[in-house]
Amino acid sequence: MRRRSKVKGQRSKVGELSALLAFAFCLSPLGLPLSVPRPAIAQESPAQWLARIFDPATLGIESFPGATLNRKQSVDAVVLERGGDKRIAIYIIPPDQLQVAADHFAKQLGVAPEVTGAGSPYVTYTFDFTGSGKGPAKLHGLRIVVSRAPFVDNKGQITMEYLPPKAQ
Repeated sequence: MRRRSKVKGQRSKVGELSALLAFAFCLSPLGLPLSVPRPAIAQESPAQWLARIFDPATLGIESFPGATLNRKQSVDAVVLERGGDKRIAIYIIPPDQLQVAADHFAKQLGVAPEVTGAGSPYVTYTFDFTGSGKGPAKLHGLRIVVSRAPFVDNKGQITMEYLPPKAQ
């Protein structure tokens, strides 16, 4: 007489489980039959990213002397915006030039910066013209931040972001 093992019952349960997993996969967002529609995000090319690096001369602003445009970080910041018309530029400066750079922009823009972290190694100078009624009309949509560079050791950073009025 042949013995029946308990394995046969377990095999049927394994078969049921694999069928259930296969069905669940079809319901997942990766499965095609029942996937949930997602909004389409326009894909931008590297050439479009480079075109969105902000040139301060377009607003009549002189870059800080000795500041070097960091194209990689500028493009990374543009990519993180995922579309839109915002222009971004990130400049690298010597770490001891933060105050001098802030004074340079204060003289050009005719506005004193908002200072946070004064007296600490993490002082930040912000010129913000993004709110309504802030500063001259030609600067509306501009934001300049002078601070320590978060991704470059022992350097300062000038971040310029500009959202043209038509895109606001």
